[in-house]
Amino acid sequence: MDRYALLANEKVGRLLWKLSLPAIVGMLVQASYNIVDAIFIGRGVGALGLAGTAIVFPIQLLASSLAVTIGTGGASLISRSLGAKKFRRAYKALGNMIFLSLFFSTTLLVSGLLLQEKLLRIFGASETILPYARQYLQIILLGFPFVGFGMAANHAARSEGNARVAMISMIISAILNMVLDPLFIFVFHMGIRGAAIATVIAQIAMACWMIYYFFFSQKSSLVIALKYFFPQLAYMKAIISVGASDFVRMAAGSAIIVFLNNSLIYYGSDISVAVYGILNRAMSFSFMPIVGIAQGLQPILGFNYGAGHFDRARKVVQLAVIAASIMASATFLIGILFPQEIIGLFTTDPDLLREASNALRIVILASFLVGFQITGSSMFQALGKAKASLILSLSRQVLFLLPLLMILPHFFHLKGIWISFPVSDILSFLITARLFFRQYQILKP
Repeated sequence: MDRYALLANEKVGRLLWKLSLPAIVGMLVQASYNIVDAIFIGRGVGALGLAGTAIVFPIQLLASSLAVTIGTGGASLISRSLGAKKFRRAYKALGNMIFLSLFFSTTLLVSGLLLQEKLLRIFGASETILPYARQYLQIILLGFPFVGFGMAANHAARSEGNARVAMISMIISAILNMVLDPLFIFVFHMGIRGAAIATVIAQIAMACWMIYYFFFSQKSSLVIALKYFFPQLAYMKAIISVGASDFVRMAAGSAIIVFLNNSLIYYGSDISVAVYGILNRAMSFSFMPIVGIAQGLQPILGFNYGAGHFDRARKVVQLAVIAASIMASATFLIGILFPQEIIGLFTTDPDLLREASNALRIVILASFLVGFQITGSSMFQALGKAKASLILSLSRQVLFLLPLLMILPHFFHLKGIWISFPVSDILSFLITARLFFRQYQILKP
C-alpha cells in the first residue's frame, strides 16, 4: 500500500499507531540529547555545569522553535496538499521549508556569536555560572543550521506518512551523542565543552541522514528540484502562519526560562538554577511520547481533512486525545511516586537532590492535563486553523504562567515559582477544552 492509500484507507487506530510509534521513539531519542548531556555534565562537571546549560537552554529552545515552526507549518501544508492531490503545491512547500529553515538558523548562529556575552548575562548567568555557560554556548551555536534543516526535514518526512525515516535520523544522532558525551567529558577531559561538541556532531549526523533520504535515496514521494527551492511569499506566509503557534509557544518558553533563571537567582541561589535545569529536562523528556502522538495525529488529520473524510478525521482526534491523556497520567504518577529516583539520575549532591525532588512534586501536580492540551493545539495546526492554535499556544505560558511567575513568588517566595506551573496547567486545560469541543463537534471546512 502506497503512502497516499495508507493515509486514505488504513484503519484509523492502526494508522495512528503506525505513525505515532516511530514519532514517539524519535522524540524520546531526540529528548535524550538534553537528558544525556545533563546526566554526564552533572556527574562530570557538577552543579555549576548544570546551571550553565540551563542558562544556555533558552537559546537552544529558540533555535528549535524556529525549526519546529517551519516544520509544523510546512508539514501541515504538505499533508493537506497531498490529501487534495495538489502534488506540485506539496513540492513547493517542501522547498520553501528548507529555504526558511536554513535562513533562520544561520541568522541565529551569527547573532548568537556576536552577542553571546550580553545574552548570557541577560539570561541570568551569575559570575560563577558565566564561564560554564560561555564554554557551552560557543560550540552549541555551530549546530544550529543542522538542527534547523534536520528538524524541518523530519516534519516533512512525517507529513508524507514516512515517520520511520524521521525516527531513524534521531536514533542515529542520539546514539552518537550518548557515545561521544562520556568519551569527551571523562576520557578526553574536555568538560562542558566536550558535551557541546558531542551534541553538535550528533546534530550533523541527523542532518546528513535527511539529506540522503530526500536528495539521494529516491524513496520520498515528494519531488526535490531546484525550481521548488525558490522562495515564494505565499508559501512562506502559509508555512509560518500555521507554524506560528509553535514558535510563540516555544519562544515564550524561552523567554519564561530567562525570567525564571533570574527569579531563581533572586529568590534562591545558583543551586536553584540547577534544580530547574534538571526539572526542565526531566519534564520535557516525559512529555515526548505525547508530542509523538500529536505528530502522528497531524498527517492523518491534515490528509483526511483535505480529502473531505471528516468521519476519519474525528475518529483520529478522539483516539489521539485518549492516548495522550493516558500517557500524561502515567507521567504524573511516576513523578509523584519516584521523585528522588528521577533526580538521582542527574546528581549525587544531597542539597541539589533534596531541593529538586521537593520542587518536582509541586511542578507536576496538574501534569495529567497536559496530554489533552498538546493534542488540542495539534488538532488546530493540522486543520490549518492558525488563530485557534496560536491562542492555545499562548495560553499556558504567556497568558497564565508568566503572570503567575510575577505574582506568586511575592507571597510564597521560591515555592511560589514551582506552584505557578500546576496552576497554569489547569487554566490552560480549561481554555483548550472550550475551543477543542466546539471544533470537534463541527469538524468541517
